[in-house]
Amino acid sequence: MRQLFFLGLVLLGSSLRAQDDLMAELELLAPAPTKSYSYATFKGTRVINQQSIELPGKGVGQFVIGHRFGALNDRPLYNLFGLDVAQIRFEYSYSPYAWLNVGAGRSSGSKTYDTFAKIRFLRQSSGSGWNSPVSMAYYTSATLVTTPFSDGFDHYFTDRLAYTHQVLVARKFTDALSLQLSPTLVHFNLVPTVADANDQWALSFAGRYKLTQRMALTAEYMLNLNAVDGYHNSGSIGLDIETGGHVFQFHLTNSRSMADPQWMMQTPGQWSRGDIFLGFNITRVFTHVRP
Repeated sequence: MRQLFFLGLVLLGSSLRAQDDLMAELELLAPAPTKSYSYATFKGTRVINQQSIELPGKGVGQFVIGHRFGALNDRPLYNLFGLDVAQIRFEYSYSPYAWLNVGAGRSSGSKTYDTFAKIRFLRQSSGSGWNSPVSMAYYTSATLVTTPFSDGFDHYFTDRLAYTHQVLVARKFTDALSLQLSPTLVHFNLVPTVADANDQWALSFAGRYKLTQRMALTAEYMLNLNAVDGYHNSGSIGLDIETGGHVFQFHLTNSRSMADPQWMMQTPGQWSRGDIFLGFNITRVFTHVRP
């Protein structure tokens, strides 16, 4: 009887081990949990003037040239619809990490220098586990205007500085449609009058609609929440064309300046008056550190 009891224990142990081995094999054969992240919400790191949610990849540098011609309504035949008059901006940025991009630029408007950084801290995702319905990033820049003051007063160096802060919230709804919302704060160290606020708030709306694999329509609008007299909301429409390592962005806008505080809060032009500027951005990327 005792021998039968021990034999039963041995058989039971073997059966349990066999079940454990079978479950382990089934777990190995089962598909692993997957999570996918959205990409190419926008084709470039800028929608038009507005920064997009996108960053260059890790180890990648990016050179951007921006061009804004003169107003279409400013002696159109004499100035060839603004082509004789232009402002230019160029910038270079680098991403030491996939979530961080830093750079510097120079705009001919008010001879403005700037530095900037963009930090992505959330990506739209789907699949197993918790998923984010949107992508989010923080963008900040500091600008330095170098043209002489014309008011006859002595000024501090800091009077030339302004700072921009934005939270970029974007969602890729379909393969064709992407939208972005960006609460914006611009701080001017110096404002025209004591009645003007140093801290000025705005809300940016931007979108992209993909037409083909290499072409997309874009649009953006900056709604100033405490606008200064003489300045108007910035609005732009554009067409993105991708050609390998380049992205060409052609657009019409009522903002001629390209430095952040100037196009965001200091746009004197109005679409209703025909103050429309033809412009383009050209983007070229360079891989410094291969993955």
